[in-house]
Amino acid sequence: MDAGLTARLSERGVSSVQFLLASALALILFVAFANIVAMQYGRGAIRSGLEQGARAGSIANSPVRCEAVALDVISQLLGGRMSESLILQCEDAGPVMVARASVVFESWTPLMPDVSLALEAEAVVEPEP
Repeated sequence: MDAGLTARLSERGVSSVQFLLASALALILFVAFANIVAMQYGRGAIRSGLEQGARAGSIANSPVRCEAVALDVISQLLGGRMSESLILQCEDAGPVMVARASVVFESWTPLMPDVSLALEAEAVVEPEP
């Protein structure tokens, strides 16, 4: 048998292993990046809900209204498992309505840790006419 043919036959499949490893690494990196993007979206959705809730609560001068609006906005923007651990509360702190939330976003991969957030929004309470 020819020496060149023997060398080519013994190297068959080497590029498949390299391709498989490169593909797995690319997939893991893509999922990690998508997880970061989803967590940033969740943070923005909760922040938006808090701001709108604080504003509605300051106009009505009611923490109950603040919580209702904030939860409604958050449920429209962020449903499913991302909002399961959400703890939201509003309080009338004198001249401002304060909306607070804490949430834990679970990681999609074992390579990234879970992200715990504590967010707050304030709005000045409207004076009664």
